[in-house]
Parts: sequence; structure tokens; C-alpha cells
Amino acid sequence: MQPFRQDSNFAYLTGIQRPGFACAIDSETGHFTLLAPKLDPQLVVWMGAQPSLEDLAEEYGADGCAYIEDFDTLMASKHDGLSIYTLPEDAQNLQELTGKHGVSGGLHSSRSTELEDAVSASRALKTDADVACLRHASAVSAQAHMAMWQGCQAGMHEYELEAEFLRVTLAGGLRHTGYPSIVAAGRNAATLHYDQNNALVGKDELVLVDAGAEYRCFTADISRTFPVSGKFTAAQSDLYSAVLQVQEHAISLYQKGKGWKQEVIRPSRQLYCQLLLDLGLAKGSVDALYDNDIDKLFQPHGLGHFLGMDVHDVSPSGPVPEQLQAGHVVTCEPGLYFVDHMLQPAYEHPQKRGLLNQSVIDSFRPFGGIRIEDNILIQSQGNHNLTEAAGMVKSIEAVEAACKASS
Repeated sequence: MQPFRQDSNFAYLTGIQRPGFACAIDSETGHFTLLAPKLDPQLVVWMGAQPSLEDLAEEYGADGCAYIEDFDTLMASKHDGLSIYTLPEDAQNLQELTGKHGVSGGLHSSRSTELEDAVSASRALKTDADVACLRHASAVSAQAHMAMWQGCQAGMHEYELEAEFLRVTLAGGLRHTGYPSIVAAGRNAATLHYDQNNALVGKDELVLVDAGAEYRCFTADISRTFPVSGKFTAAQSDLYSAVLQVQEHAISLYQKGKGWKQEVIRPSRQLYCQLLLDLGLAKGSVDALYDNDIDKLFQPHGLGHFLGMDVHDVSPSGPVPEQLQAGHVVTCEPGLYFVDHMLQPAYEHPQKRGLLNQSVIDSFRPFGGIRIEDNILIQSQGNHNLTEAAGMVKSIEAVEAACKASS
């Protein structure tokens, strides 16, 4: 059985990590009432002593606390026609609650777009406390990543590396991962959301790992690619250096006020196209590659997304920003992959086939793919790389040194 993980919006509003709770917030006065489940006293044998209502109110900063079964009594003091606004995931819960406990008096329930938008907007702009949680999640996750590098040996299974990640994060007190870990050796890295993690690791392969642990529901989202042998080959180094160059350039563009599509994505794609030419993977001009989306054949995912209590966090604009603002935390995760499903049709496309160098692509194909992902806090001046600040290295020299270090 997996440990309980709270709904992100409820955890954000209340901080409660226990199951079965609800809350009511008066939109006019801000009065915060915590609603706790009333447990059978016999469950104390199995679950231990439960805190009193007074203790719960004090612990979570509530103005009052009542049992959920008393919800109808609580609402009885309100005038007829009272509307209760809920977040989308809570609407059905409220209907069950009011039906079970017989709330009367003209009570109306509705999903509130305004409430949903307000919570999303608030979650998109991280407070100092939010950032502190992300820092801790990043620090423990970084240790776990590098422990995998140090423990990796040819002939292991991918799941053994995943187990090492989980061992370190659990030992650090982080009981949840923010998403299923991707541990992809060799060609498996060409599958973007590969999560089978059951293949053997070859001695000449690269391993792409995308994994992050949660602290108080805030998750890290870190990707690194490392050589099983502890040393990149010349060809692997060329590919890795290109991805790192794109990432470092893109991070320099993560600035307050920058438009995401035109001022971050566009120049990052242009550099990517130039590097495809430099590597010999493509031919022609940067403009021709850009206009024909050749770069998207090698990176068929976005450059980044909001990060917070969900790995693809919420905001008024969805999972990616429209314009970067101070307080945003956004991933930066360029990759270079050799995905047959993307490349084979392009070899037969009348415009694209002449821009691709198939023989060079085939020589790199066994490597599968490379991704480097950091988590970036946008500040009023510049940005702060939470992943690097956590001690997570990424230069070729530093990765090789970490692979050889004693665990």
C-alpha cells in the first residue's frame, strides 16, 4: 500500500497531509473552518491516538474546527440561498457530503471557475516557503541521482538504479516521488516517457534518468544522462555538449517579462537547429531547419513547464507560461533523441528528407537520447537554478567525476 498523498489544492490551502478532511473558507470574512473526520474510537488501536479538534485548529491555523458530520449544523446558521463554491475535483465530494448529512435551507453548490483560477494563479507564484520546500526536494533528489551514477554497473537492471534512487530519497524522509521515475538505458531513452525500467544496462550505453521526490507535496523534476562506463565517448560527448549548450542558453533567457514563445522558445530552437548542423545530423540552413520543424524531430517535447505541487503545475495559462514572472518556477529540459517513429516518415517527406543526414543519424541512433533538466526560479532580477544550487552537477567533467566517486 502506498502512503497517503494529499490532493495538491487542498494541501496548498490547508497544509493538511491527513486523509478524510475538508475545509470551509468564508469568502467575505476569510474565516477558515477545518472539517475533520470523526473516527471510530476502536480505530485508535490501529491508527494511534487522534488529535482533538482544538489541537487540529491550532496545528493548521484554523479559526475553528468541527467534525464533518456536523457540517449541516454549521451551515444551518447561514441564510437561505447560501452558495458553496468548490474546486472541480471537490464538487462531487460536496454533493455526497450534503446528501449524506441532509443539509437543507436552500443550499446551492457550484463549481467556481473564479475559485479555480484564483488558486491556480496563487500556486503559480511561489512564496519563500514554497521555494524552501522545492529546495529541500531538490537537495534530496540530487543526492539520489548521483548515488545512482556511483552505484551503476553494466549488467544491472534499470529497476536496480530506480531502487537506489528510492532508497536515498526514503532515507532522506521523502516518501513520495512526484511522478513515475524514468530510468532508460540505451535505446530505451528514445521513448520519452519510458517507465518499464526492466532492461539490462549495457557497458557502453548512456542512461537517461528523469526522477524527482516530493517534500510537503512540492516536487523536484530533474533529468540527467550519464555513461554506464563512467566516461563519455567522443560521440556521446558531442551530443551531450550540444544539449547542454541549448540548456545553458535557454536558462539565460529565463528572465522576468520575457514572452515564452517568441523570446525564449524561438531563439532556443534557432540555436538547436545550428547545433544539428554542427553535429552533421542535418544539412541546409538554420532557417530551413526551423521552418520545416527539423529540430522537433529530435526534440518532440516542449522546453519546459511550471513546477510546484504537481510536476506539471497549474497556472492561469495552463502548464506553460505565456510571460515569465518573478515567482514562477519553470523547468528547462532540452533533449536530443533518435525516435524512429519521428525520423522514418521524415526520410520520405519531400521537404524534410533533403535536410537530414541519415547516415550520421544512424551512427548516433544506439545512444537513444539525452535530456538535461533543471528547475529555474524566476526572480525580479535574473533567475536562480534550484537544481544546481542543490549540488546537482551537469558538465561532462563533473558528471564523470561523480560517476567515479565513492558512494
